[in-house]
Amino acid sequence: MYSSFYVRPSAGEQVQTAVSLLPDPRPALLGTVTGDSGKPVADALVVLSASGGAEPDRIVGTAYTDDFGRFSFGPLEAGVLYQVTVSRIGIRLRTLEQSPSE
Repeated sequence: MYSSFYVRPSAGEQVQTAVSLLPDPRPALLGTVTGDSGKPVADALVVLSASGGAEPDRIVGTAYTDDFGRFSFGPLEAGVLYQVTVSRIGIRLRTLEQSPSE
């Protein structure tokens, strides 16, 4: 469920509102990445993959952490096994090109 509305305040007006939502049964993943010192790590790459059993894992989403090390994914599918991979800035990635075998 969601709620949506518009508001156009007049000059000097303060608008107060309350929004009530029904619980959402869909799961979500919220997390925080911290470093060795326990401080939040900004701009860490978080990759969410779903395991498909016989299928290869498929990437469901990617996110970079905010200034407070936070990330989120959702809504997710209930009952699916997800793998979370976190990479820190400064890791050098290299793509290997393979030539066809003769």
